[in-house]
Amino acid sequence: MKFGSVFNPRGVLEINYKISSIDAYQNVLYTGDEKGTLNRYQLQPDQAMIIQANQALSKPLTKSRIDQIKVFPQANANLLVLSDQTLFFVEEKTLKGEQISKEKVSLFALNEFSKINQFEIVIVTKKKEGFILQYNQKAGKFECMRERFLLPDIPVTIAFIGNLFYFGISKKNYSVINLDDKQLQVANLIVDIGNNPYLKATDSDEILIITTNNVGIFIGKDGQMKQKSTIQIQNKSIQIITIFKQYLIVLFDNLIQVFNLLDSKPMSDIQLSSSAKCITQTSNHLFYGSSSEIIYLYQTPPEQQIQDLLKQGKVEDALQVFQQYNQNQDASKNQQLEQLKLDCGWALIRQMQFQNSLNYILQTNFEPRDFICLFPDYYYAVEKLESVNPNPSQNTISLIIAKYVQENNKGDPKKSQELKLLAREFLIEILEKKRAILTSTQYAYSMKDKLTLLTSTQIYNQNQWHAIPCEQLLELIDFALIKAYLEALQLPKLKNFLSCNQIYCLSMYAELQAIFQNNKQIEQQQGILARFYESFNKIDLSLEVWRTIGGDSLNQQVQQEACEETTRILKQNPDKNRIFKFILWVFKKQFKTGIQIFYVSESIVSPDQMLKFLEEQEMEADLKRKLKEKYLEVLVLEKQTEEERFHTLLAYSYIDSLFNIFPKDISPSQIDMKKNQIAGEIYSSLKKYLKNPNAKYNSSSILEKKVKDSWMIGEVILLYGREKRHEEALSQLLNLGYYDWAEKYCCDYTDNLLTKLFKKYKELYFFLESKYKERPTDQQTQYAFSQVKITINNFLKKYATHSQLNALEVLEMIPENWILADQGEDDGLFQFLNSVISHTLHQKRSTKAAFHLSDMDLLNVECLNASTKQASVRITSEKKCAVCSRSIGEKVFVVYPNAVIAHHTCIKSNTVCPTTDKDFEKYFKM
Repeated sequence: MKFGSVFNPRGVLEINYKISSIDAYQNVLYTGDEKGTLNRYQLQPDQAMIIQANQALSKPLTKSRIDQIKVFPQANANLLVLSDQTLFFVEEKTLKGEQISKEKVSLFALNEFSKINQFEIVIVTKKKEGFILQYNQKAGKFECMRERFLLPDIPVTIAFIGNLFYFGISKKNYSVINLDDKQLQVANLIVDIGNNPYLKATDSDEILIITTNNVGIFIGKDGQMKQKSTIQIQNKSIQIITIFKQYLIVLFDNLIQVFNLLDSKPMSDIQLSSSAKCITQTSNHLFYGSSSEIIYLYQTPPEQQIQDLLKQGKVEDALQVFQQYNQNQDASKNQQLEQLKLDCGWALIRQMQFQNSLNYILQTNFEPRDFICLFPDYYYAVEKLESVNPNPSQNTISLIIAKYVQENNKGDPKKSQELKLLAREFLIEILEKKRAILTSTQYAYSMKDKLTLLTSTQIYNQNQWHAIPCEQLLELIDFALIKAYLEALQLPKLKNFLSCNQIYCLSMYAELQAIFQNNKQIEQQQGILARFYESFNKIDLSLEVWRTIGGDSLNQQVQQEACEETTRILKQNPDKNRIFKFILWVFKKQFKTGIQIFYVSESIVSPDQMLKFLEEQEMEADLKRKLKEKYLEVLVLEKQTEEERFHTLLAYSYIDSLFNIFPKDISPSQIDMKKNQIAGEIYSSLKKYLKNPNAKYNSSSILEKKVKDSWMIGEVILLYGREKRHEEALSQLLNLGYYDWAEKYCCDYTDNLLTKLFKKYKELYFFLESKYKERPTDQQTQYAFSQVKITINNFLKKYATHSQLNALEVLEMIPENWILADQGEDDGLFQFLNSVISHTLHQKRSTKAAFHLSDMDLLNVECLNASTKQASVRITSEKKCAVCSRSIGEKVFVVYPNAVIAHHTCIKSNTVCPTTDKDFEKYFKM
């Protein structure tokens, strides 16, 4: 028996004659031999020897070879037999025959697949003529019903379907005659006839034609090719082609080819031990005759075919068999197909085709324990597998590989080692894929859900598994993956696995720790060890490793990674003591990375604790100052703490940093921030912070303790303004000669400061005037006095109508001896008086106009109100509701100010008119 064959031969009857033809119907088999003898055998399908030799019947018909036997079911299953160019009609039980036609017959054919013409046969004579005979059931004989037709030559193959007669003439062409056409004209088919011409009807509207190179094509009765694949038959002489169920069977001298009629795919090739002469079939049985026996081709069950093909590793063929026997689409088919794909994967493992196996297995919901148990080193304990079998690993991957290498590579140890490495790669990939599915949000497995997964029927250990929770399954997978990564030295994968995943095998820490510590490669990559400790919640051990890495390495990239990982771990696992223990070295190595720890919640580390910690640590003064300053920035500007002291401390920090660069008592003219980038950045931060409206610093404290009497004039003035100490601010600005700045300062506040500034200008004017009179030749005094006069002159012109200047108070303060227009109308005092008078008159007129407009508006409202109150409505029997249009009658009604009347029950609002939608309540309020 050939594994995977659709049919397998079994001899059922030895014969002592040379068989030449065969046919069968129901439980009877007929044969003909080279000497013209007919044989009849009874079939007993239930018996081992399906043909009963002791019930055989033999009858000589002619002295020549029996060329063809055809059972004619419509004629009581009697036989049509062609022998010695004569066609006989043979009684099936007695095998007595009578000649149907006196013509010398070359070929004949039954009308196949036709209900209308099922009693007809076509006969081709030696005279190159063809005619149709029809069986008359009542008379029990054949009658010629149609005209004869001429053929170009005697054909070598014919087929008869309905009203069409097909024939092929050797070395010429295939042709067809429409027998309903009165002209009976021959039409040639545009198909090459090839060296092995053959015609076979396969359906009521389909015929198989063998063309060049033994390619079979299917055409319809309309002469067009069918939309289906061609078949490729072996390029040798064809004995006969027959149809059995959904199979097309081609018989050669020592070979049988089987094709699926539905998709034209080859199913199997059956090599014959002896030369085949003929073939036939009943509805359920298939026979062929050889030189010495009749052989029964029994059909292999599809399940057995699939199993046989899987054992040979022919997974595509196995899937093809499944598809051919399972044409319907339903849930059960999908389940069976999934099972088969898993079995295909395991079959390919047996053939050491690991990558191909993976392609099939990943299409299924496979049970990963089937694969883990093949690798005993990759699971913690047998009990963890939860197997029904006490020993789930009877057949390991090592044993499977050893057997394969012994059979195929003569036990080559190098090949064995190569396959073991491939098997480990296979296990890693398949477990990675399964883990991704089990942890995917798309599938949303609950960690407590017990999973029932698919186990192959091909598995070597034939395991049965108890259903276990998803979490427990992930525990097995994670342990196996970590060990496999280590053994395979796939350290980048291991690093990524430990970094990006929640680890489920925490209970197996002790065994894995020993493996990590003894691995020489891990000694070279301590970062992986640190990630291992972190993944298994050994946080302090992980931080110790990172500190060692960062402290010992001179590589900037390694240092950066160690600092980043340390900071990340501390933020994800916040603990005050842990932070204080491990963050200091990060501050010293990577300042920008370390300060990320300042974002830890204040419930873990309070501001006072952090500031105290920073103050007490031994480090460079500049680093300590920068750290404190950065922490206060985070606390105040980002976390937005409400405590005033921290806001004030931040300002102190900025100011102290600047005074360290530019001493407090230095002259402002000696400072150039553009030449010192660090100072410029700090000073910019300070100015921005002091102007921040949300800052809650103590401005008085900063002013008195830090910046007063320093070169920070702008900050002093800003803080005076925040404290509303305007007199001091203006005095300092005037003393320094910053008149424009003083005026701008006054405009920024709402305390009538311009009036106060004028008063100070006046005082300064008298002071400088007296000095000028004392020393009229002193150029410095003369210049200062001149500048004050110009400033006052411009001030009076610029701010005459400003809201922060009280013109009346200023007029009272102007000395009587000041000349109104010393230089003309452009003098400040003249412009001031002119603007003030004009502005005052305008305000007076505007106020008066507003008064009269308001008075007129009041009179209009009073008039409208009086008019509305005088409105009246006359109610009569004809008065109708504005909503329902019915008479008001005696119902309660509502009257609106615009004389609209409506039933009280019809309206939606007492104040909104139902006709105009006018809201009178709002109207009268306006």
